[in-house]
Amino acid sequence: MESTNLQNYNAWSLALKIHELSEVGSAEFKSSELIENILEKNGFKVERGYKGIPTSFRAEMTAGNGKPTIAFLAEYDALLGIGHACGHNLIAAANVFAAIDAAQKIKNGKIVVIGTPDEEGTGDYSGSKILLADRGSFNDIDLVLGAHPGSEWNVASQALAVQDVEVTFKGRSSHEAANPEQGRSALDAAVLTYTAVNMLRQHVRRDANVVMHGVIREGGGASNVTPDRSVLVFGIRSSDLNYHSVLMNRFENIVKGCCIATETEYTMKRIGPLFSTVKVNRTLSDLLRDIIVSKGIDVPAVEESLKRLPGGSTDFANVTQVVPALEIHFQIAPSGTPWHSRQSLEAARSSEAKKPLANVIEVLSEAAQRYMNEPDLRKKIRNEFDEHPVS
Repeated sequence: MESTNLQNYNAWSLALKIHELSEVGSAEFKSSELIENILEKNGFKVERGYKGIPTSFRAEMTAGNGKPTIAFLAEYDALLGIGHACGHNLIAAANVFAAIDAAQKIKNGKIVVIGTPDEEGTGDYSGSKILLADRGSFNDIDLVLGAHPGSEWNVASQALAVQDVEVTFKGRSSHEAANPEQGRSALDAAVLTYTAVNMLRQHVRRDANVVMHGVIREGGGASNVTPDRSVLVFGIRSSDLNYHSVLMNRFENIVKGCCIATETEYTMKRIGPLFSTVKVNRTLSDLLRDIIVSKGIDVPAVEESLKRLPGGSTDFANVTQVVPALEIHFQIAPSGTPWHSRQSLEAARSSEAKKPLANVIEVLSEAAQRYMNEPDLRKKIRNEFDEHPVS
């Protein structure tokens, strides 16, 4: 990476630089190196290539007896084709500088920053928080904090479980006019599957918040040649983890049936790991909400948030299943702004995001200090987590 004066970096300048770099998931080499260097400059001990993931890292700073341990999770991957329209540049800045601030103020404890690449599911390390959890990264962590930009403040955002799948159909090519009877169209199998999934939407549980979305990625080349290969990609989502597995089985049954109907074959593979649902810790949510409200910021009550339909998916949800964890949503754009859009792309680098970023850093740092200094609070958060082993 080119020589950089790290002394000039604050949270806002880091956010703008990562927005400019706009590196997609599993390839965030410059972004992760910049963050690593900033953390080292601020006294953190940094391990690069953490748990075998090239653009992941773990940075630590210890005070006093080193207990308890709080981890902040930094994301820095951009969306393919559009850039930082999900605001991960702000996630990195918020969590890195909240960790730096907290580490400078605590008397006992350990502050950890874990770089978590590829939340958007672009490359080889898609959903890296899940991979990191599976590799034991959170075994020594007592609490995980994070922040995600959006169009409102919220401390109890839920998420849909999601699994992406890729189906490759194999047919038999032929000339569409001279000998069409010899062809078996892989594209027909894909189109039939796409149509059948649309029909399935009418016959699923309404309370399970089912979302199914797909594209035909490949469908042939010349119009006069029967396509012998077609590729379909679908995402299957639900707010009910158990019902999600039912949906996956029904989806594959559709694929099988459509291949029988078109006399084609298929192979199906899962793209990345299964993103889970969020395990909400109300004690932790109330703590963060109280701090946010004390800053003069409006934020919905936890009960109100829990009544809302989940609108997206995140690998942070998997973290909440293994350790008490919360990701604040903070407002950088007007309510109703569509995410993953040109509007959210601009919002993530607009000057209007500067103050909310500063606010969320203060909130996260204060929450970390409260957790470190209040044993009863720590016990209450942990007990609530242990009392609800499955979410």
